[in-house]
Amino acid sequence: MPTRKYEDLAAPIRDSWKPEVAELSRRLGSQLNAEREEQIAFGRRIADARESAQLSQPQLATRSGVQQADISRIERGLGNPTRDTLLKLADALEMHLVLQPKKASKN
Repeated sequence: MPTRKYEDLAAPIRDSWKPEVAELSRRLGSQLNAEREEQIAFGRRIADARESAQLSQPQLATRSGVQQADISRIERGLGNPTRDTLLKLADALEMHLVLQPKKASKN
């Protein structure tokens, strides 16, 4: 039996949606994509800080007490670190956590 792609299966169902349902799906998809991009960018900033400190993931794990696998997931944008995990990583990297206002919204 040949494998069918998700899009091939989903397209006929989507075509039957009411316009308001299709719009809601589009908006939610856009929001999820934006959140995912932010997660990836955050992970990249953690990786950059680690590399600037000339630390490997195992070295950061030892310094911070955070599992190396968790550090890897965070750096790849797949983790959802707790406040305590972020504080441990920041301390091990000799950094502070800072909340900053977002730049002008694109909406």
